[in-house]
Amino acid sequence: MLSTGAWAQEAGPEPEDRTGWTSTINNDFEIRYWIEETRLPDPADVPVFNYVEQVNRLNLRLAKDKWAFDAQIDEVALFANRYRLDDVLTVERPVVMDGVPTVFPDRFDAYLNIEKFRATYEDDWGLITAGDFYAAFGRGIVLNLNRNVDIDLDTSIQGAKAFLRPGAWDIQIVAGQVNRQQVFQDNPNSNGLGISGDLRHAVGGVSVARYGLGPANLSAHGAVYNFTRVPGFKGAFEEIGFSGPDKQTPVDAIVGGATAELVGVGGVDWFIEGDLFHYGEEQPADLGEAAPPLGHAVYASAAFYPGPLVFLVEAKRYYQAERINAVTANELYEIAIAPTLEYERSITEDSSAGLNSSDVWGGRLQVDWGAIPGELAPSLAIGVFRDDDVASAVHFNEVPETIIHPLATIEWIKGDLGLIANVGHRWDIRDGTEAGSDRHLHGDVSFNFPIGHELLGYISGQSEWYRWGVNPFQQTDYVETETGWTLAWGSKMGLTWYMDHTTNPIVDTTGNLAEPLYGALEFQVKPNSGLTLKALYGAQKSGIRCSGGQCRTLPGFSGVRFSMVGTF
Repeated sequence: MLSTGAWAQEAGPEPEDRTGWTSTINNDFEIRYWIEETRLPDPADVPVFNYVEQVNRLNLRLAKDKWAFDAQIDEVALFANRYRLDDVLTVERPVVMDGVPTVFPDRFDAYLNIEKFRATYEDDWGLITAGDFYAAFGRGIVLNLNRNVDIDLDTSIQGAKAFLRPGAWDIQIVAGQVNRQQVFQDNPNSNGLGISGDLRHAVGGVSVARYGLGPANLSAHGAVYNFTRVPGFKGAFEEIGFSGPDKQTPVDAIVGGATAELVGVGGVDWFIEGDLFHYGEEQPADLGEAAPPLGHAVYASAAFYPGPLVFLVEAKRYYQAERINAVTANELYEIAIAPTLEYERSITEDSSAGLNSSDVWGGRLQVDWGAIPGELAPSLAIGVFRDDDVASAVHFNEVPETIIHPLATIEWIKGDLGLIANVGHRWDIRDGTEAGSDRHLHGDVSFNFPIGHELLGYISGQSEWYRWGVNPFQQTDYVETETGWTLAWGSKMGLTWYMDHTTNPIVDTTGNLAEPLYGALEFQVKPNSGLTLKALYGAQKSGIRCSGGQCRTLPGFSGVRFSMVGTF
């Protein structure tokens, strides 16, 4: 349970540069005491299932001139994870599954992994990377693998990447295997089975863009995927045919498309992307066994600016585009993420199915008004979508539905005063007269204000009232709220009280203050710009969170949590 934080030294005399090398170290240390409600029948009321989880993420960077070398080392350990019952030693939560290599002996519940590494050479003509990197083409419909810290995802491509800039051209070439993170930084690593072997799916792609063709910027891109079913490097090599002809499998997906951007044509900024998907026989079908091998995706937008107003019109049509994620969704990440046109803070377990629909079309209109430039900016938006996907297992509804979602926003910033508030209502109107509709009223607010003597106040919260339509397994309507109340002394110190309340029957946690009520207190200290310390005690509910087009159900927490993040 010992760990050394990365303390940032106070500024002093600049050291003499003898080698030309620069180095950066960032260390994120987390320790959590998990309180479990489960009890053994004998002895009663003994919390033998409580345990300690410690996670450390170390990022190293070494650079000189045009070269840079990066590495990420992840580690997790569990304590109070073993007990004797009838003189039999029991490991309550295995850290790793059988077959996953670990440097620690069996008597330690720990795992260490060199998660990522890369070497980069960059010059005026572009850059070349070997190792782990991120990549996205167009609006991400074909390929979009980037870090998403909001929901604790950090999937990279491990291989080689070239980004070339000859004149007005951008050429991106990527090839490698998908490297999903093995150790989660913010979510529990003890799922009862242990850390599993990494499925290293093969991916390759090319993107070519030409800029400055008058008002036009044009690009074309393509990608090929082969999904493995065998963990580790062995599975990756078999998928790309390195183990002999008898081991080769058909390509699972080939995707290609193009984008066009027109700036200021007719006083409007235009963008459109179109992509075609071709799937192999082994790629799971979202729309049933008889789903055709072809899919397509189109996204378009137009923005124009009359006076103090900004109009943004967006449209989408996705058919079997989400099928590209059918394998990796079970591994808690997606390899391609199309623009959803959704307000992600309002997504629930039910409406997330519309966000990830394999047969959806619709559009969204947003109008922003600069009422007081740089200070007050209200806006109105409305989204209308048609979701015809009823075969996917994630859908609650058995019939197509029409989605109508208006949203009103206000942003007010004046000195240390700041207010951002949103309120909306979503109708998921199901076809026919018997299925009814889902109705979702939601709002969220973030408010900061000065108190005096470097004291600042921050209030954030969101609430929703959800009323279900008719479902095969009927759920009850619910109300849910989440709030945070912070008193901060400049940027040095802060104290936050979190309060969650829910009557949602899908939530699988119980509150610590009452069955539907959760409370937690967090203290944060930042002694200098390179070090942040946080300590939290209490409980927070589980729930779904969406970010960047991806959704993930995050588990609840009850116990004590400490983190230390330092950079030097």
